[in-house]
Amino acid sequence: MQYPFLFTWSKQNGAETLPVREVKDHQFILEDGRRIFDLSSISLQASFGHKNQIITSSIIEQLRSMPMASPKAVYPQKVRITDRLLRLLGKHTGKIFYTVSGAESVENAIKISRQVSGRSLILARQVSYHGASLGALSLTGDWRNQGHLTLSQHTIRIPEPMDDPHAEQTREIILKHGPENFAAFCLETITGANGVYVPPSSWWQGIQKLSNEFNIMLILDEVVCGFYRTGRPFGFMHFPVNPHIVCMAKAISGGMIPFGAIWMNEQIAQYYDDKVLSCGLTNYAHPVGLAALNGVLECCESNDFQNKLKALQIKFAGHLNEIEENPHVKEVRCIGMLAAVELHTGPKHPKLSYAKFLEHGLYLIAKENMAILAPALTYGLDELSTGMKAFQRALL
Repeated sequence: MQYPFLFTWSKQNGAETLPVREVKDHQFILEDGRRIFDLSSISLQASFGHKNQIITSSIIEQLRSMPMASPKAVYPQKVRITDRLLRLLGKHTGKIFYTVSGAESVENAIKISRQVSGRSLILARQVSYHGASLGALSLTGDWRNQGHLTLSQHTIRIPEPMDDPHAEQTREIILKHGPENFAAFCLETITGANGVYVPPSSWWQGIQKLSNEFNIMLILDEVVCGFYRTGRPFGFMHFPVNPHIVCMAKAISGGMIPFGAIWMNEQIAQYYDDKVLSCGLTNYAHPVGLAALNGVLECCESNDFQNKLKALQIKFAGHLNEIEENPHVKEVRCIGMLAAVELHTGPKHPKLSYAKFLEHGLYLIAKENMAILAPALTYGLDELSTGMKAFQRALL
């Protein structure tokens, strides 16, 4: 069937589709009546379910009172919600710059780091994804970078953490190209859809040391890891690292409104006291996006949410331990409610696909030998078990 719109990241002939009739909290109801468990929070943004009442109520209330505003507008909710976000970040200084997507968060972080430092080069990993806009795509190391006239001449690749556990090779790369030429590192705190690779603390210590020694800013891409996906408010809180800039999106609005943000430290924010911040968006700090964020923060600050999340992580880890015993499984990598299940390759082992999981009543991110699991943080324990058992059957 032909549609009057395009499908992302796909050949249009034979593109994978999802014929949805309606949604429940953690399920899609298809046109044929089948119920499909969402085990990837759509694309890692629906962390609080598809129809979270706290978030939707906050959005509806905002639509009734002030559905849009000038980027220059100052009003109580904008101040209050931003202060709440700073508290969740554990930052009492610095400022927030709002965007409408993860790519735009990274894009503006790049611009700001270059403007403040007066330098052009950015250090990035090969196994990485930072967004589909031109600057963010230039930092991206996976297949999505290919075929575009990106700005990759300004990107210097560094080894993967497991290949350079103390960042010693990274140091040599910086010295080779001249430390005075580097504006920033831009790094996913924990790799998301490319494999949930959790760097060792020794690597983060090495990166932090290089950042301090050569005055290279540290931009952390928390688009996937933010808002309790890893069990803590933000992924960087697991490691000995002190970022200059933090990029946010996806779960910042529960996926209900396109929204994003970056936090910058006080020193960077003060740079713009007497210099023009040449960054901006028509929908900067959109009131409806802020309202969605307010709902997310209410969820995150709830004792009930915190207690249920702890129990959910235990249940999730238990199922993953069982899955690791499957002879087809090569490795399971997990942190909080984010996991990758990687299979052995070869004719004796199954291949994974979107279509195969859909046949088993599941929606998740799948490659030939890897599945990425990121269930909503609001799943019920029994509901999660039902979905994870279906996932186990799909691996047989």
